[in-house]
Amino acid sequence: MKKLELNGGLDKISKIMIRHEIELLPTVFEHIKKLMSLDLHHRDPFDRIIISQGLVENLTVVTTDENFPKFNIKIVWN
Repeated sequence: MKKLELNGGLDKISKIMIRHEIELLPTVFEHIKKLMSLDLHHRDPFDRIIISQGLVENLTVVTTDENFPKFNIKIVWN
């Protein structure tokens, strides 16, 4: 599976995020609630929270992970 590479350190990444108006998404109770109801198509806990956040917030997730589509989540870069 191809991984997204972010080169340049945190300062460069921070500048890119600001330039493109990208915000970090905090984890809230509704995300955890959704997480607890997810099927076990994917066992990676970090990926499962990304999936639950995407579903709750109706977001598009950037991934090549073949398990994400099993959750009926919007995806780009697969």
